[in-house]
Amino acid sequence: MIDLTPDEFRRLGYLAVDLIAERMAAQPDLPVRQPVPADLRARLMSPPGGTTADPEALIRRVAEEILPYPMGNSSPRFMAWVNSPPAPLGILGDLLASAVNPSVAGGDHAATYVEHGVLHWIKSVFGYPADAGAILTSGGSVANLIPLAVMRHCKAADDMRKRGFNGEDFPMVIYTSTQGHSCIHKAAELLGFGSAYLRKIPVDSDQRMSLDALRDAVEDDRAAGLRPVCVAASAGTVNTGAVDPLRAIADLCAAYDMWFHVDGAYGGFGILAPSARAHYAGIERADSIAVDPHKWLYVPVECGCTLVRDAAAMRETFSLIPPYLRDDRALPWFSEFGIQQTRGFKALKLWLTLQQIGETGYSRLIENDIALAGLLQEKILASDDLELAAAGPLSVTCFRYRPDSEMEDGEIDALNRALLIRVQESGEAFVTGTELDGRAVIRACIVNFRTQEADLDRLLAAVRLAGEETLKADGNSRSRL
Repeated sequence: MIDLTPDEFRRLGYLAVDLIAERMAAQPDLPVRQPVPADLRARLMSPPGGTTADPEALIRRVAEEILPYPMGNSSPRFMAWVNSPPAPLGILGDLLASAVNPSVAGGDHAATYVEHGVLHWIKSVFGYPADAGAILTSGGSVANLIPLAVMRHCKAADDMRKRGFNGEDFPMVIYTSTQGHSCIHKAAELLGFGSAYLRKIPVDSDQRMSLDALRDAVEDDRAAGLRPVCVAASAGTVNTGAVDPLRAIADLCAAYDMWFHVDGAYGGFGILAPSARAHYAGIERADSIAVDPHKWLYVPVECGCTLVRDAAAMRETFSLIPPYLRDDRALPWFSEFGIQQTRGFKALKLWLTLQQIGETGYSRLIENDIALAGLLQEKILASDDLELAAAGPLSVTCFRYRPDSEMEDGEIDALNRALLIRVQESGEAFVTGTELDGRAVIRACIVNFRTQEADLDRLLAAVRLAGEETLKADGNSRSRL
């Protein structure tokens, strides 16, 4: 029987909450993450449903086989990718949203109005008008895909919805930087532009899109008979946290009648930090913006967001309801503004967390993450065996372990790639690597309200230990030859 009595549900719910709370209490002393044993991996991948089990036994199985092997982002020493710990109230918000289980396609029920409330706040953060289009999405990839689809609809010479690219005489071209996120590339392919018409513009010494190179590329494409239609700028690149020159790009887009899109999935909400706010000048002029509350607003996955200045264009891109049947005395349905019909109640976790700490609370937390990144950079600069590779204005730091200044770059690259694996396997900290200007670097991204200075020290100690062990192992291997 699938149903539970209220008493049974309460007992199991208390058990689940206790397991979460116990792990939260133990988190600072736990390994950031650990490998899943081969036999458990096989068990988890086997198809469930062949036998039945007691609900309590299943909850306890989660405690034994799943909770001990996390991705790791709840740990204060997780500084990989752009994954934050979930705000505890947001966890409860997800539970309550699942209990209500609405489809937030639209209609007169509470979940619809909660999402509108959250979206009104996000629009205000970026200086957008209250009547702009907006919708919550699964994450940054879809949050970027939706506005680029609106751009395609607006910039098409013919009826894009009816004839697709068959009605276009000249190929349309999109521009992003070499540091732009791969989801822009993917969107260009999915939307039919083709990767051959996505220009990846070089960056300057601060890893920001080069305005001169952008202008030259646009002029070259116009001279070749192509149609430049969109610049997809970054408000916080994943690699280094660089923010493109948004105001200057807005001017260029206006001059060439191009759509100005900003991918702020990681860094967009950095605008709330006083120390970073000036970098976002011009974002309020964007035709569309993508942001991810489940990154720097610390709410559980999934929660992305698309903003489009022209709500009518957004609706015209996706709605299948004829204009004469649209009843705007009630709020338009979200399903008319995006690609989903059935939509989960993503807004509740953000609605709760935002009311718990307020915009000023978010401002302090994001500012603290940026300050910690600055402190990490100071520690690296003060070290003889570490070198700083990149320090953007947000919360990403790229660095290398270099114990000997005489080592060649190729040797340093190999050493840093190898020691990174040791750091990850140790469970002491978790960071990832990337490449900058052809060099292998260690990348630490802090979007974590639990991280403290002591965690930075443990990260650097883990890097040094892994580096020493790698050099020792390499020396032993050579001595046996």
